[in-house]
Amino acid sequence: MTRKTYPDLPNWTFEIDEVSAGVYEVVARDHIGHEVSEKGIDVAAIIELCRQRAAKLVN
Repeated sequence: MTRKTYPDLPNWTFEIDEVSAGVYEVVARDHIGHEVSEKGIDVAAIIELCRQRAAKLVN
């Protein structure tokens, strides 16, 4: 599992895990308990989707 943070979402932690061969799950959580997640084969696309969803919760 890899953990990442992004400057535009400072209170969020993104966990990226390969759950099956070539299938990734991204789970993002903030410091107050919000969570967004997605699974798929294009890890960059699902990270971006989770970032967009997290940003909507912030605004």
